[in-house]
Amino acid sequence: MKSFFNSELFGDLTRLVQITFDQASEKQKQLFSQAYTDQLMDWDTPQYGLTFEEIVGTFKLTVLASVIGDNAATPLRSHDGLGTFQGSIPRIGHKFPMQANKLRELLQMLETKRITDSAKIAKLQETMFANVADAVKGVKDRLDFITLTALSNDGVVEFTESNNPDGRRWKLDYQLPDDNKKFVSAIWNDANLNTADPFADLIEIVNEFKGKVEFGAMLMDNSTALKLARFKTIKQAIYGTDKLNTPLALDFMNQQLSRFGLPPIMVVSKRNDVLVDGKRSAVNPWNTAKVVFIPSGKIGIVKTAFEDSQIMPEENVSYSTYDRGNIVVAQWRTGESKNELAAEMTQASSRALPVFTTIDGIVSLDVTATS
Repeated sequence: MKSFFNSELFGDLTRLVQITFDQASEKQKQLFSQAYTDQLMDWDTPQYGLTFEEIVGTFKLTVLASVIGDNAATPLRSHDGLGTFQGSIPRIGHKFPMQANKLRELLQMLETKRITDSAKIAKLQETMFANVADAVKGVKDRLDFITLTALSNDGVVEFTESNNPDGRRWKLDYQLPDDNKKFVSAIWNDANLNTADPFADLIEIVNEFKGKVEFGAMLMDNSTALKLARFKTIKQAIYGTDKLNTPLALDFMNQQLSRFGLPPIMVVSKRNDVLVDGKRSAVNPWNTAKVVFIPSGKIGIVKTAFEDSQIMPEENVSYSTYDRGNIVVAQWRTGESKNELAAEMTQASSRALPVFTTIDGIVSLDVTATS
């Protein structure tokens, strides 16, 4: 019996997965487009090599031209140049089995004459896409983990037993400038709701970087945004002194803070599970102690390389691609000949790494420390 994914009887179901990718419904598009990395970065064209060097922009005040005499020489300015960020592109991936008992259920359904052929195909696509969706989302969520952890951890990501239990140990430093690591004048906690001045903390950053960076958003955890709406100075700036007991909704707070030149608040809400010895453990990529200012527009680029299977595809494996070809979905059979569990495997993998090309324009504010 041939692989279920390439069965002559039921057609090339992997081709149907590719069609589903290419002509995804709005619901499926929304499922994948929620990725923060997609919102914040562009994707580069895949390359063959696994190392890269990316140009990183600098954010500085404009140097004034000199007022010079009619016969004087024009002053020569030195060129600061652009920095670069070098690194290697890691492999990200995982796989899911569709075990024999599930295949038995599907085969039984396919032999039932009471179900129309179109309904059978729809059920096959739905079953297959469930595994594919989980595999693809896991890859995109790992990219989000890198992006969000770096943003909220002063540009540093560490892959440890707790957040990457069955993967490599690795430390990645995007080199956030020390001058961009800020602290509050008084800690943002419940004890300081009437005395701390978050409004001044935020305005100070905008004023300090004015003329160098146009900020597009302030990223923070939902708990931080809710707490921010309770501070007396924030309410006073928005309501005046006569409505300090009035609740402050996020949309209205954003609308009002924009009048003072503050960028809108972007709430980061992301949780994922990792598997440790088969047990789920939740991880939060965002450091709740930080409020992060990011420049307007895209703040980086996802460097990508071709997967090995795109260079040397394997026989008896079916391939489809997602996300401009940057995520490869492979499907194949395992069984007795390889001393493995009888199953149809679905794997999603990618060679990709987010790179912050605007790292000099990103500012991190620690709301739990004053120095």
